[in-house]
Amino acid sequence: MQRYQLISQSELEQIHENSLRIMENVGIVITYEPALEILKKHGVKVDGKKAFFPKALVEESIKNAPSSYTIYARDPKKNVEMSTETTAYAGPYGSPFVTDLDSGRRDATMDDFIKIVKICDRLENIDIQSHISCEPTDVPENKRPTAMVYNTLKYSDKPLMGSIYGYENAKQTIEMAAIPFGGLSAIKEKPVIASIPCTLTPLSYDDNQLGAIMAYAETGQPQLINSLSMAGMTTPATLAGLVSLQNAEVLAGIVLAQCVNPGTPVVYSASGSNVDMSSGSLTIGTPEDAVVSLLNGQLAKYYQIPCRISGALSDSKMMDSQAGYESAITLLMAQMAGGNFILHSAGIIETYNCVSFEKLIVDNEIIGYCKRINQGVTINEETLAYDAIQEVGPGGVFLTHDHTLENFRDEFYIPTLSNKKSYEQWKAEGALPIEKVANAKWKEILESYGESTLPADIDADLRKYMESL
Repeated sequence: MQRYQLISQSELEQIHENSLRIMENVGIVITYEPALEILKKHGVKVDGKKAFFPKALVEESIKNAPSSYTIYARDPKKNVEMSTETTAYAGPYGSPFVTDLDSGRRDATMDDFIKIVKICDRLENIDIQSHISCEPTDVPENKRPTAMVYNTLKYSDKPLMGSIYGYENAKQTIEMAAIPFGGLSAIKEKPVIASIPCTLTPLSYDDNQLGAIMAYAETGQPQLINSLSMAGMTTPATLAGLVSLQNAEVLAGIVLAQCVNPGTPVVYSASGSNVDMSSGSLTIGTPEDAVVSLLNGQLAKYYQIPCRISGALSDSKMMDSQAGYESAITLLMAQMAGGNFILHSAGIIETYNCVSFEKLIVDNEIIGYCKRINQGVTINEETLAYDAIQEVGPGGVFLTHDHTLENFRDEFYIPTLSNKKSYEQWKAEGALPIEKVANAKWKEILESYGESTLPADIDADLRKYMESL
């Protein structure tokens, strides 16, 4: 649902037409020869490594992209319905550093990666496991994609994401994800692993990302065709210019995916903000980031394609008030934009560079608030409560009435972290700031996690596959 429309329909169409003009006349750099060949077969004009996309092909590809589909999980209860009307939340993605109140900021390791996967598995508001929950720098780079998919499958039964580092890496992680479901043939109609191939802004794709797009399209797996744009650096400083350029990039990737396999499930994925003009650094906890999210949400709804919006983002260097208010604003704007796949929905600080263990817990609470807002209001005879109002009457008390007891659990969000007690109760229990409560919470999750739910024979098959590479 698009809850907040920032621009008019005619202005939206101006952006769309401007993007088509960019694609057809300025062109997109496509460096991967197999991608160029398939695009040429579908009528794309190619000059060297630059591809010029005809309007008719772009609009046909948009129509071929499905507006809804299911991403399947090892636990069927955790399947995710992806559509233009639903919202799913995924964990942190891509950070090379982690931090917590006990050990401070450090290079991320596979131990940290596994801890984040376990925590996200137990956080009820996280629906999808990301691929790079953090970058495990103690694992050789060429081994990381399969190691991350293996450990995600081992310690979580939620849907997951896979590698975008080239055709072969992507194919390997897809094949691994297929093992618990019966192999590649079984997942072509029931997708289980998503990816997020990214553009090289401005107006370029590299071999790795193009190869990933083709690998996921060939096997019918959903992919978040993504662009991360920086106003004033990689795009024009004007947000209308940023979105026009970014939209051209995303649409080019969607066209390629549909040329490979018409009907390939995609997510319109775009994240843009401004640079800090005094330092040249990307900023993400900004009003501009929220505005771009709203514009991208409108574009995706215009195309009737599910959209990805970035979630709880912050430029803060620690779990503090700045992290709290920036994350609440960006996450709420993701929902107001009608976001369907919310990536980075928990844990991110330091402009994507770091995952805070405490912030995973805090952001899960913010998502809970957002999900309650998203639930809206049910209007029927029961909820209108006329009979209860008549029985209690003027000056009465609803607290002990049956209607209250029968409805409050469904109507009220019950916090898992926020302290709603009196000052005296809070003080008597140690007067703890929320960061320390969150610190205790993630430790409690890990201590009570228990054993992996991955069947032993599937675990053995996954290990055998990795050893064969």
